Amino acid sequence: MFPPPQYARPFSPEWRTDTVTALARQMDGSGDFSAVPILADALQDAGCTDEVMLGRCRAPSGAHGRGNWVVDSVLGRE
Repeated sequence: MFPPPQYARPFSPEWRTDTVTALARQMDGSGDFSAVPILADALQDAGCTDEVMLGRCRAPSGAHGRGNWVVDSVLGRE
């Protein structure tokens, strides 16, 4: 799962709060990506206003899994 081809915004280090990082690590480690919508809230609390990223996180249930580009971005796999 990759970002849209025209999407080129880098992930801001300020968004990597303890909460954001913990959520991403938990999902990546367990393989359970049901908390991706919660990750959107945490990113927003961290100052993220990127509608592409937040929208991807808030996509309908079942649309998230391993290789989620937002989770990978949080974990530095850009």
